[in-house]
Amino acid sequence: MKRRGKKLIQIGTIFILFLSMSLPVYAVDSSYYNEDYRPQYHFTPEANWMNDPNGMVYYAGEYHLFYQYHPYGLQWGPMHWGHAVSKDLVHWEHLPIALSPDDKGMIFSGSAVVDWNNTSGFQTGSEKPLVAIYTQDNEGNQVQSIAYSNDKGRTWTKYSGNPIIPNPGIKDFRDPKVFWHEETNKWVMVVAAGDRIKIYTSPNLKQWTYASEFGQGHGSHGGVWECPDLFELPVDGNPHQKKWVMQVSLGNGAVSGGSGMQYFVGSFDGTTFVNENVPSQVLWTDYGKDFYAAVSWSDIPSSDGRRLWLGWMSNWQYANDVPTTPWRSAMSIPRKLELKTLPEGIRVVQIPVTELQLIQGVSREWTNKEISPTGSNLLSGVSGDALEINAEFQVNTSQATEFGFKVRKGGNQYTTIGYDKNSSALFVDRSQSGNITFNSSFNNGKHSAPLLPVNGKVKMRIFVDRSSVEVFGNDGQKVITDVILPDLSSKDLEIYALNGSVTLNSLTVHHMNKVWDESPFQSNLNGWTTVNGTWADTIDGKQGRSDGDSFILSSQFGTDFTYESDISIKDGNARGAGALVFRSNKDAKNSYLANVDAKNDVVKFFKFENGLATVIAEYPTPIDVNKNYHLKAVANGNNFKIYLDGRLVIDANDSTFTTGKFGLNVWDATATFQNVTQQVTKLELPNHDFETGDLDGWIIVSGNAFSNGDVAADTTFWGGPFNPNGKYHLWGFKEGGDDQTGILKSQNFVLGGNGQIDLLVAGGNDISKLYVALVRASDGAELFKETGTNNETYTRKYWDASAFVGTECYIKVVDNATGDFGHINLDDVNVPVQVLK
Repeated sequence: MKRRGKKLIQIGTIFILFLSMSLPVYAVDSSYYNEDYRPQYHFTPEANWMNDPNGMVYYAGEYHLFYQYHPYGLQWGPMHWGHAVSKDLVHWEHLPIALSPDDKGMIFSGSAVVDWNNTSGFQTGSEKPLVAIYTQDNEGNQVQSIAYSNDKGRTWTKYSGNPIIPNPGIKDFRDPKVFWHEETNKWVMVVAAGDRIKIYTSPNLKQWTYASEFGQGHGSHGGVWECPDLFELPVDGNPHQKKWVMQVSLGNGAVSGGSGMQYFVGSFDGTTFVNENVPSQVLWTDYGKDFYAAVSWSDIPSSDGRRLWLGWMSNWQYANDVPTTPWRSAMSIPRKLELKTLPEGIRVVQIPVTELQLIQGVSREWTNKEISPTGSNLLSGVSGDALEINAEFQVNTSQATEFGFKVRKGGNQYTTIGYDKNSSALFVDRSQSGNITFNSSFNNGKHSAPLLPVNGKVKMRIFVDRSSVEVFGNDGQKVITDVILPDLSSKDLEIYALNGSVTLNSLTVHHMNKVWDESPFQSNLNGWTTVNGTWADTIDGKQGRSDGDSFILSSQFGTDFTYESDISIKDGNARGAGALVFRSNKDAKNSYLANVDAKNDVVKFFKFENGLATVIAEYPTPIDVNKNYHLKAVANGNNFKIYLDGRLVIDANDSTFTTGKFGLNVWDATATFQNVTQQVTKLELPNHDFETGDLDGWIIVSGNAFSNGDVAADTTFWGGPFNPNGKYHLWGFKEGGDDQTGILKSQNFVLGGNGQIDLLVAGGNDISKLYVALVRASDGAELFKETGTNNETYTRKYWDASAFVGTECYIKVVDNATGDFGHINLDDVNVPVQVLK
């Protein structure tokens, strides 16, 4: 029994070791949500274009955020509904696209509700149906349609009776917002119609009756009206005094230029909205340039009782041009809406949701400080690109004419957030904020909001992220939302006063934590670097998009290996191809590719030589879009086997490239790659034979003796043949002659195999100044050395380094000689590599 137990333990140990060798260990990619300008705590899509928030609904503990989404580009295009959910309004989980275009048109903006009483008849199980109501646009003809979900919004079925409201004969007829009106026991829809709002009612979300319209002669008409919302709020928190608020987005002519939002306060009886203010009065929702299309969440539980919303942080004047990649646009922070009685009347105030406290990090506080133009910067020790700032200033005793903060400071960059005492105005000035030249409409001066002190005080609550500022004055009485585009290094913070001193009653600065976790891309490769095109990590994997060829390369090399991935060609762009890239040089201009091509219905094995493609072999087979395929390439010397979904489809030979990097490619497509893994069976020194045509994989340590220009394709010199191993070799004389000196080294490696090393060496003969060496990395000891023979013809040399197997080493090439034959030549350095370091 004891012997049998010991044997079982040994078998188990071997099995565990086998598993640890065969199962991939996925690498962590720290670049996820860390690109230039990428917000750290505002919602953004992983990749591609986003605009209006849609379908805002709360159900079963989740806040649903749908949004206008173009999954195949960085500019507005064929609209889908993207989808994310959150349990706390700050941490978001990305979900697959909810609604895609069909024969009735693109999926424009709309809303979603919980049909608690199953008035629609869509319920099939225990879950209450979610019903989405949205506009479809078919070449300018806009109608209203619905879809429903019986699995908490994870999958959606479009109603067979769509459209539920045909176009009434107008161009702009869109963005339905629906809610249940308890008093009349009906569903109510507000929908934008040109420069006004139409109101419809329904008993079941399917059949709708026109009720009334609102807007002619009311408010601002500088542009088309969009994305309406209608809801009831208590005034000053009094449940016995309520008023209705109609929010409307304005496509142009807003307070700070371009698109923006206005609202109306009044009454609603289930069919008709009445504005209680004079028709000419305009109430602006936000005084910045970048708050649009905000709509509120439906079905917030009565136990919560809040009216919550968020908006799209951009402006139609420049939204398509904002220089961010691989995504474009962000949502504002979620805000609570209230009605307050102010000196000028009953007004909407916006308050950041309390859930933002969940991501507050390190904080610092100050009280009772005098801020003067000549004093030192109180905040000189504070920096950050994601902050919350809470400040209260004593204005009635202030001598300063202006005071506030300069955020995201660095070099000559800063954004000023201040208060002008003479004009009683809160303002944001982004004229020095960073990149302000990408569109002429972006930098149009200060964005100001009238703000009277309260009890002699002015409060500022400021949310700073990598590409935005949101400023809430006096507990949300006035709000300014603006996009900014500073350098990533611009992180300093300053408090200032002009023309006198001001008392800072209190100040708290919170660092805000990043809300995004690890990348959902699964791979045991790392060090991914984009060569060209647009690449991003998404829930579907590594996504590439390009017109033409687009490459991304990892930092890992392989000679013989198995390399595989799940690949899906998406239904967008030109529906081209996605490929595995292997044995590649640093820019993929010399590389092998194996692809699945949906445009030509083929699996193809081909190579790029100096950027020119040559097909080696191909296998015709149908390749569908939006379908996952498993592609595998097995390289063994000059033989390559390509498998599609486990079937061998290509078995071919080619000897052009012997080793190189792993990577991915898309061609005329948007494609995703998931579970990208490599298992190397033979590993060589990167670019050991210089067949990339350059020094890729080698490091210039010093001097100018070695450069890409010294990697030569010459086959002969003045005295005869070089006899290199392949097409390229390192000819130390090629570019700079004999008078240049320097040192070149390989990547570090752990010596493996039997420790036998061979290499081709030529050039000058001087073992002290002109040589190739095997160097131990730990102490720089030169374990073996070889010099030339004063001849350009290569001679193969051999080192028995078996005593150093398991040692971390590198190859060093030294040229400290000048004059006749003051150069060294090298080619085909064959090292048994256990692992690259």
